[in-house]
Amino acid sequence: MGQKVLFSNIGYAKGIDGTLWQHLSRAGRYLYCRVPTQTLVLGQLKAIIDLEQPDLCCFVEIDSGSLHSAYMNQLKVLMDDDYCFFDIANKYGEGNWRQYMPLSKGRSNAFLSKKELPFDRLYFKHGTKRLMYRIALDNNVHVFFAHFSLDRRVRVQQFLDVRNLMEQCPGESILLADFNIMHGFKELDPLLTNSKFMLLSKEDRTTFTFHRRKLALDLCVCSQSLADRLSLKVIDQPFSDHEALLVEIA
Repeated sequence: MGQKVLFSNIGYAKGIDGTLWQHLSRAGRYLYCRVPTQTLVLGQLKAIIDLEQPDLCCFVEIDSGSLHSAYMNQLKVLMDDDYCFFDIANKYGEGNWRQYMPLSKGRSNAFLSKKELPFDRLYFKHGTKRLMYRIALDNNVHVFFAHFSLDRRVRVQQFLDVRNLMEQCPGESILLADFNIMHGFKELDPLLTNSKFMLLSKEDRTTFTFHRRKLALDLCVCSQSLADRLSLKVIDQPFSDHEALLVEIA
């Protein structure tokens, strides 16, 4: 039986779609976003989940409750009787001082699933955003998901970290992430060159908008041996500057 995995950068549910007008007219939401706004955005995300029925939902840029979000735990809004298994953790890493600071407290990665799944919280050795999840699916397939650094030099180190983890992982792997590769797909060479992994995404299918600039940042990398069993769909998220990814495993 097939399985579906959704990956979404929800932009902390601020409802800013990446256009210059919304960045300017809704700039106040970066400091404080009202509960009704977040509820509306999360309702739109929940509609995507209800339509696509993924077995596993992976989120980056989600708030577990901070001053910015009026102390709203956004993951709890998405949970229901179908999706009651979850984990959420600060993206800066266990013991990192940033998780206690007002401007970064609550900034998290998280997942929801229809059934209980074995998982690990893993941490990059370099960078500010360090949390990466590894979740075990059926048939010895593991899903990794993360949010890579904005610093190009740090990204190289993080790509090497995740490559090493995926190579050591038994079975086959899927990596879903906001890769932040601002300079194009050549940046992925440390992860893909002479490896058993390949890029499932297409360079001409953009997933991120900032004003007139459109980039392919949200991508899927997988074991070469798994690629023939995977299909990838990009889903519009009008409430975020990122589009979502849906991977189906045959």
